[in-house]
Amino acid sequence: MEISHTYEASVRWSGERRGTLVVEGKAKLDVSTPPEFGGPPGVISPEDLFVASVVSCYLTTFLAMADKVRASFVNFSCRAEATLEKVEGVGLAFTTIVLKPKVGIADLSEERSLNRAMKLAMKHCLVTNSMTCEVVLEPTIQVV
Repeated sequence: MEISHTYEASVRWSGERRGTLVVEGKAKLDVSTPPEFGGPPGVISPEDLFVASVVSCYLTTFLAMADKVRASFVNFSCRAEATLEKVEGVGLAFTTIVLKPKVGIADLSEERSLNRAMKLAMKHCLVTNSMTCEVVLEPTIQVV
């Protein structure tokens, strides 16, 4: 089965180090250079969007994998920490992203299936599969 989808976005400069990001039919978003590189504070940057795309894709892939393995859970959250470094011959690049999912379960009997769902989510996350940097998974499962 061949799958091919096209996604589009556009951006329009709005002055200084800012712009407006548009994805047709969705909310517009102000974007800018991050403060560390001379942009204004409080505005989403491409770096923020990169990390956000990783963590949100991991969430949606985890939800699909949890359904697939019939794992039940009470709550889920995930934090992503990305390291941006100067890379020889490349320039600035993200070198590592650490995903820290936290899953709450009602019963310890779900732990094994949820670990499987989290590992499958890592394997099948289309955003992390499209990146060159290392992605590390540091999950936590707690009985709540």
